[in-house]
Amino acid sequence: MRVLMFSWEYPPHVVGGLGKHVAELTTALGGQITSDGPVHVDVFTPRNSGGEYKEVVSEFVTIYRVDVPPLDPTDNFNSVVSSNLFLAEAAGPIGDEYPYDIIHVHDWLVSKAGVTLKLRWKTPLITTIHATERGRHRGYVPGESSHQIDRMEWLSCFEAWRIIACSQFMGRELQDYFDVPANKITVIPNGINLRDSQECRNDNLTALRKKYAPNDEHLLLFVGRIVHEKGLQVLIRAMPRILAEHPNTRLLVAGKNGSSWWSLAYELNVDQAVTFLDYVSNQERDCLYRLADAAIFPSIYEPFGIVALEAMAAGCNVVASSVGGLGEVVRHLHNGLTVMPDNPMSIVWAVNQIFADPEGAERRRANALSEIMSVYNWTRVAQQTAALYELIVTERRNTEW
Repeated sequence: MRVLMFSWEYPPHVVGGLGKHVAELTTALGGQITSDGPVHVDVFTPRNSGGEYKEVVSEFVTIYRVDVPPLDPTDNFNSVVSSNLFLAEAAGPIGDEYPYDIIHVHDWLVSKAGVTLKLRWKTPLITTIHATERGRHRGYVPGESSHQIDRMEWLSCFEAWRIIACSQFMGRELQDYFDVPANKITVIPNGINLRDSQECRNDNLTALRKKYAPNDEHLLLFVGRIVHEKGLQVLIRAMPRILAEHPNTRLLVAGKNGSSWWSLAYELNVDQAVTFLDYVSNQERDCLYRLADAAIFPSIYEPFGIVALEAMAAGCNVVASSVGGLGEVVRHLHNGLTVMPDNPMSIVWAVNQIFADPEGAERRRANALSEIMSVYNWTRVAQQTAALYELIVTERRNTEW
């Protein structure tokens, strides 16, 4: 079975979680056995951060990095869509000679390339929607650029034979926003690779504790992009009450440009208890997970929440908003604690629970690690994806086009 995949991100070009998702998925997907033989995947992606044009990852996976024009910052949408034509032109001759069974695109950023070749070859299209523009803006489409993205997301869903959503929440969002039939949506969660969890030597932990908790402070940790939807502002607003009840507490913020929220911490008179780390490496992040009393993810909008899985894999207590996919990954009092979104006092309650009941926190950590190994491993995700491919290929054979 031959699969053509388009993704705007692929290492070394990684901006958010999408690039890592595609890299992990294709690695696990290549070679999966179907009734049409093993899965072979060709990934086409813009060469936005260098890398070889053609990279043979394995006998089943090949990456093609395509040179595209620089994005126009004054017209981001149309410059992205124009770049899709370069991706389609690069993939077209290969598919003409060796036909693909499936075209698989990730998000609106590459949907035009997928739709173009779907219509050219009459090949089934799968769209994976990782997030929506309307969802990021809490149900609204605030301007022309957002409206264009929203319409492209609709087109990608409309043209798709099937849609993959990463959570039940995302599936419902697609039904509500784009009138997608429920039977057109397949929910396949994101995965996490435990081998990527970085080792953290005792001397590293000791050094970090000396640096951030020299007086044996409690440590709370936020990891994520510094954007409104991730809810860092809600966590900072919880800090005055947390410090009133637990004065020996410090919040570490790991995320590029996190200090943009320093003024709020200063206004609330908690700046002395909040350390903005800016960007941290994966190794330092995983060491911080092992050091912290809890990782807190107070998102206002979150289709899935891979950061929660990363924290769980590192053995950290997790507190997360009961919003979107986070509310499906983190199950209250079982593998973590959930809090009401946009509610600082709910975060205060959760922190009190963790500090007051360390045995309960330990049970939740153990449950979380067990679920990661059994439910959120990439082999299982790849098997579900390959099964969907096989189903669609069979349906295509029995469908006139």
